[in-house]
Amino acid sequence: MSLLRRRARLPVRAALLAAGLGMGAPALAQTPTIHYQERVPYSSTQANGTVAGLAAKPAALALQRAGLSATWARTPSQRQLALIQEGEGLHCGLGWFLNAERMALGRFSKALYRDRPFGALVRNDSSLRSGISGEEAMAARTEVLLVKEGYSYGARLDRLIAQRVPAPAGTSVDTTQMARMLMAGRASWMIVGAEEAEALRLEPGIAAALRVVTFADMPAGETRHLYCNHAVPEAWLARFDQALPAPVR
Repeated sequence: MSLLRRRARLPVRAALLAAGLGMGAPALAQTPTIHYQERVPYSSTQANGTVAGLAAKPAALALQRAGLSATWARTPSQRQLALIQEGEGLHCGLGWFLNAERMALGRFSKALYRDRPFGALVRNDSSLRSGISGEEAMAARTEVLLVKEGYSYGARLDRLIAQRVPAPAGTSVDTTQMARMLMAGRASWMIVGAEEAEALRLEPGIAAALRVVTFADMPAGETRHLYCNHAVPEAWLARFDQALPAPVR
């Protein structure tokens, strides 16, 4: 039995039943699984079992408008990539950035949400200050950068990270745990979107220990998409795209 088949799917699920089944085109029989992470403010499980957030809300609305059904499952990011790029069945990951490598191994929806520009969350004793450039931050060799393995931070930052000496520290934990790694002294800074930085600083203890740094040279943020494997029918994804609201800019 393969490793993919042996691993148990995480238990938190929320079924989105298509409230709009009577509207428009007939429902498709396929029911993909939409994998998400607990990542405020983009996606988080609510008390009633539904999934909310800046990426989850437009996805849920598009499913409802299009009369499509999907099962939602809370799944770590590396597991999501394995299922989308190598696994069997119908799988989509919520809120993924688009890049050429991923496009070669799956297909993307239209944009769910456009992030605000990237900045950094840094320890209070860090030398990094708002107004520096991304290149200047990457050149600070004594400041240990923490990145999430398998993530893309957009083409520009991905290039700078790949060229950085020393190489950054990597982890598979979620962003709240990454912030706590900074607080514990295991790294100096991490890259975050403005929305996520604001949400993280609401977590107990984080605002007192970490501060936000804005970069002077960051372009508009990346767009977040559904990232689906090739087994998800093109007709399903086309219906989803047609029903999507315009992304926030």
